[in-house]
Amino acid sequence: MKKHIILSIFAAAALCASAQDFDTKPCCGLENKAEMVKFTIGGRFMADAAWYHNDFTPMQSGATIADARIRTSASYKDYYFYADFGFGGGKFAQKNIFLQWAHQNEVGNTHAVKVGYYNDPAGSMAKITSLGSYHFISRAGSANSLGDGRALGVSYKFNNANWQAYQGIFSENQYNKIEAGFNGITVAGRWLYRPIVDENQTLHVGLHAALTHLGGGVEKTTKGSTVLQKNYTIAQTMETYVDEDTQFLGCTLPWANNVIKLGAEALYHNDKFFARGEYLHKTITKSRDTYKIFIAAQDNIDGWGDVVSWETANPLATNNFDGGYVEAGYLLWSKDGKAAYKYDSDNGTLKGLNAQALEVVGRVNVTNLNQINEGDYYSAGRDQYYPGGYMQDWPYSSTSVGGGRVVSATVGLNYSLNRFAQIMLDYTYSNLDRDKYPYDKNFHSVQGRVQFIF
Repeated sequence: MKKHIILSIFAAAALCASAQDFDTKPCCGLENKAEMVKFTIGGRFMADAAWYHNDFTPMQSGATIADARIRTSASYKDYYFYADFGFGGGKFAQKNIFLQWAHQNEVGNTHAVKVGYYNDPAGSMAKITSLGSYHFISRAGSANSLGDGRALGVSYKFNNANWQAYQGIFSENQYNKIEAGFNGITVAGRWLYRPIVDENQTLHVGLHAALTHLGGGVEKTTKGSTVLQKNYTIAQTMETYVDEDTQFLGCTLPWANNVIKLGAEALYHNDKFFARGEYLHKTITKSRDTYKIFIAAQDNIDGWGDVVSWETANPLATNNFDGGYVEAGYLLWSKDGKAAYKYDSDNGTLKGLNAQALEVVGRVNVTNLNQINEGDYYSAGRDQYYPGGYMQDWPYSSTSVGGGRVVSATVGLNYSLNRFAQIMLDYTYSNLDRDKYPYDKNFHSVQGRVQFIF
């Protein structure tokens, strides 16, 4: 009997997948039962205010419209179309827009094919979770820097009560607007196992992986010789939307070629408590036409004796960065006991608060974008590392990358007025370790948000 109850609950969730990209079930819609067509419309608005205090370099306290959106969907039989357009930050932005075919068979297995612009499966659990359903004002910094966002592609998902296998192929740039080269490609997947799933609690563990071959870059011409340089940038804000400056934590890697991303995740919830976390790792491999650049470098007053000498002075190395977070929340109170933490089985994520309630949440995040060779010397004036422990003319540089390492801790209190409106308050302390900002170590922020979702 219990197994049939679980399958029934899962089937009901799968049949509601047409609302999967809404934070809450839309209250406005039209339905033509004769034609089996249903249309819905909804919206989202988020306004944030923040106060910052740090050691040296100031951040801009203030307020902002963090997000404002109009959302629409249409469904016909097994087909579902969703379009989401944003107006936050004072500018128009295209968000999710896709077509999905999904069918559930008699034993509860759902097969779905999606094509369009949406979050790729390996983008991280935090990135896949809609911000309006997130239990913090900002997603964890490691998810923002090491997890990828939306991409144009096609994917297939298998889902049932205990398993999910979600994989697809995506393009590097959704508009193919690249200065030179060609549009690269990503193969990504996310695989979940749910050993516990019933009407009151869920436990899932999972892995995700992606391989991206970068194609687009910039053409660099020296003395008539042209090479394609592909750059890759990793950066994050200090877990805030009021000041989205990424100067404190980030790096741009020239001559990038392939990006390999691996991750592991776990999530547990019952009616009153949730805990979830992820570990993310990125490897960036490099490639360049060394001989062509060496030949071009010969036509100057210094010149080079041989290509080996040039490579020694201009080293190239693979980069590895990682990070992760752990989040937890506890439901302090809910009106008439109606609120409870629920699981989105289609997306493999935790849902937002669904009734009048008060919760307390906490998070610890670590993001490491430092890869510094032992003994290297950093010149603040040139923003460059040198091997051997001191500045020197030759070799010119080292392979060290000082993108920064940050450890952040957040506590928050969220009050949901109803399933449409919520007030959030977060305090975050961050400790930064970056050679470029030797006087910036301690960051404090107090943030508030009012959001309406319908």
